[in-house]
Amino acid sequence: MQDNPSITAAELARRVGGRLEGDGARLIREVATLEEAGPDAVSWVGRPELLPRLAKSQAGVVLLPEQVEPPPGRTTIRVPDPDLAICEALAALAPPVPRVPTGVDPAARIGEGATVDGACVGPCVFVGPQATIGPGTQLHPGVYVGADSRIGRGCVLWPNVVVRERTVIGERVIIHPNVTIGADGFGYHQRGGKHRKIPQIGHVVIEDDVEIGAGSCIDRARSGETRIGRGTKIDNLVQIAHNVRIGEDCIVVAQCGISGSTTLGHHVTLGGQAGAADHLRIGNNVVIAGRAGVTSHIPDGQAYRGYPAVENREFVRQAIGIRRLPKIMEQLRALAKRIEQLESATHDPT
Repeated sequence: MQDNPSITAAELARRVGGRLEGDGARLIREVATLEEAGPDAVSWVGRPELLPRLAKSQAGVVLLPEQVEPPPGRTTIRVPDPDLAICEALAALAPPVPRVPTGVDPAARIGEGATVDGACVGPCVFVGPQATIGPGTQLHPGVYVGADSRIGRGCVLWPNVVVRERTVIGERVIIHPNVTIGADGFGYHQRGGKHRKIPQIGHVVIEDDVEIGAGSCIDRARSGETRIGRGTKIDNLVQIAHNVRIGEDCIVVAQCGISGSTTLGHHVTLGGQAGAADHLRIGNNVVIAGRAGVTSHIPDGQAYRGYPAVENREFVRQAIGIRRLPKIMEQLRALAKRIEQLESATHDPT
């Protein structure tokens, strides 16, 4: 087993562009939370209100916001954004990531007319006829790339990814294990009590710098294209239906489902298990809370939650109303009883 990487506090400060105070020679071997860190770990305080936790921490090095005064006797690195700086620490201390060597493994199969020059093609990979794999792109064992597909430079496709025919994938795209891109969209007409399949003859386009989590599915279009915009990040177990268009730099969290022909603008966030009905328009900079069910169009810059999803302030008003229902029901029962008493007194012949 390889020894874990290590780095000095001074080297980390240089990498993150921070100001070191304390022992620059202190060796860092891991990243940990304030509560879990030991003397050979680097930790971080993302917000000033978390500073009291530092007093009990055993962390050897701590990343702090610039405006926070470091406690005495600590080795600290002051940076503008500790949450971002800790990412550099994680990268520096990460164990080596498995890589596929440049070239084609003898156990791979390359179809007629396919181009794989400069690519890294692992064992049991299939590249279909006329497909193109860009230089530096890694196809890990078991990847399937269909005919006439194009994958750009510097991508990583982890084991058992399936890229169906005519799919277009940009550069620096990361696709995690068991993702399927370009399977048929789910479309049927019911005629005579039977489900007649609607041919799905379109394709999928994945733009540059997209990341797709394990087990997710992105369906080909019925006609035209399903498109995922540049820089969008998709979590595990997400379903994206045919003819969906997702804009740039969106976040789609685990177990979301987006129905056919729905369009998301740029910088949209869908929380875990959120769902969107078909043929909707979700605007730019929209936030959909986890488990929300979107059934209508949403304008730019809104935050929605609940089922059916409503604007956040309306959701809060509804939630407050629901909490007040028991008291309201009690008041209504008391009023009904009082009315009965008044009516009885009015009709009492005595």
